[in-house]
Amino acid sequence: MRRFVVGDVSEARPLDLLGRYRLLCENAGACRATGTPYPDELREQLAMVEGELQARLWLGWAGCRVDGSESSASRKRRVVAGSPSPSSRQPGVESLARGGVEGGMAHVAGHGGDGVGSDNGGESVSRMATVFCDGACLRNPGPGGYGVVVRVAGHPESTLSAGKPNTTNNEMELTAAVEGLKAAISLGAMEITVVTDSEYLVKGMTGWLRGWLRNGWKTTKGSPVKNRVLWEELHRLCQGRSVTWTWTRGHSGHPENERCDALAVAAATAASRGR
Repeated sequence: MRRFVVGDVSEARPLDLLGRYRLLCENAGACRATGTPYPDELREQLAMVEGELQARLWLGWAGCRVDGSESSASRKRRVVAGSPSPSSRQPGVESLARGGVEGGMAHVAGHGGDGVGSDNGGESVSRMATVFCDGACLRNPGPGGYGVVVRVAGHPESTLSAGKPNTTNNEMELTAAVEGLKAAISLGAMEITVVTDSEYLVKGMTGWLRGWLRNGWKTTKGSPVKNRVLWEELHRLCQGRSVTWTWTRGHSGHPENERCDALAVAAATAASRGR
């Protein structure tokens, strides 16, 4: 694995920053391929660069240019606050920068070299997306629903939600991620960050999945993996692209997580009424 020192990412040119991100992803991929745990340095640098990329994207949508020449007011806001202002901040950037359990980050699936590091900076940026997702169940099992907020650079924000009269909370959490990934991929996204409050989803995609695939979809105790169809679909959607799974604490004031929760609960309520 090549050692790479990020340095001050806040002053890096966009294409240089994308190149750094690609190299770090390649190093992470080498760790995955060999079964080597991520070094703390790699995890911290990857979170730092990814956080800067996402912050710049969001600042760009808030009126700054993404070519590195931000307006003086926007740069002052970012330097003083350390992130975009509350009205324009993309939730998830803070958790990515913190690392550790909250904001726990891991890349899965093949990087493939698509998008990131391209000489065409606009095309690279347009392939990055953030999916916020949540599931809810009025009783477990019982009527449930999911809610999703999808942001793909260069496209309007979109929301998704649907309910099911008889389901489980975990099924809705996985379904939310599936639908969010599908929506982002349909818009050409190749670098996707999924933000969820489901430890079940994050642990499954960043840890358990490898063992399930190796053991023929059996748990360590030998029982069939629950929600296998959804896990298989998530695994399929990750192939050929870079997907980062980020955990955030639920019901803690995270704006997008709260929105997703409201969408999921509304869908579950509608499903319970047969609508």
